[in-house]
Amino acid sequence: MTLPCVLTMPVLSLPDWSGAMSVLREFNLSAPDCRPCAVRVALPAGLMPPQGWPVAYVLDLKQFDVMRADSAGLPGLLVGLGPQVPQDRVLEYVPAGWRRRQGPGDTVASADLLPDSPMSAQAVAGRAGAAAWLRTLDQVRGLIAGDFRLDPGRQVFCGHSLGALFGLYVLLHRPRAFSAYALSSPSVWWGQQYLDRLRRRRLDWLCGQGLPPLGLWLTVGAHEQGLSPQEQADPALDAMTREHRLRQRQSRAMVDGLQNLAADFARCPGLRLHAAVLPGHHHQSASADSLMSGWRWLLSA
Repeated sequence: MTLPCVLTMPVLSLPDWSGAMSVLREFNLSAPDCRPCAVRVALPAGLMPPQGWPVAYVLDLKQFDVMRADSAGLPGLLVGLGPQVPQDRVLEYVPAGWRRRQGPGDTVASADLLPDSPMSAQAVAGRAGAAAWLRTLDQVRGLIAGDFRLDPGRQVFCGHSLGALFGLYVLLHRPRAFSAYALSSPSVWWGQQYLDRLRRRRLDWLCGQGLPPLGLWLTVGAHEQGLSPQEQADPALDAMTREHRLRQRQSRAMVDGLQNLAADFARCPGLRLHAAVLPGHHHQSASADSLMSGWRWLLSA
């Protein structure tokens, strides 16, 4: 028997529908058979456009906070969502049953799981994985559409790192789920280049479908495949630490992977594509100069 999800919705600040200022609401989805999902909603200043609000859905709440703090303000409704336990993103945003590559010097503890993993009974068995998280995202979108009037042609997905990998999973399986995709530093290395295999299987089909008119924004930080000048000059970093970081970043090949990804998507006729390497940025900082810029660029068509 399937039980309905339980919705709890505390209001962090009372909605001011006059549009005088951004407001924030928060709610959770939780039930034994549902993804434990935390959701936040920020409303832009100003009046709602006649056709409804443009909307961006962003993974995760950390990126939501970065986007909401943008000094230029929000160009539309911003919805952030992520697992209630943030570390579960390594399970929820990736296809279930794949093990990621352990590159040279890779010390990330939260390895992706196979069904025979000690954690898999709770973390995987019917609960984890991108397909399940996409169903959760669909549910969140239904709830948001019930509360706000949204422009159906201006709905953007935003994601960084594993969140961007999830965005590519959605794009290559259900391209019309969103009008456009703003993706920062997608984890092209994950799962022994799982994304390369997915593109080989799905890209021709995708190009034949024709993509939504707003298109695709792709970025990566310039220092995601090497060391920044600050790291090279930092006296607090010893030679072993520098070498560890360099080997890890080179093994992940984030810049090369992004450029290869962009070249593949450029084959799709009619796609509005922007791909860039962001000067001066590493993996942790790249999204701050990417996601809001991408959302605005995608809405400018």
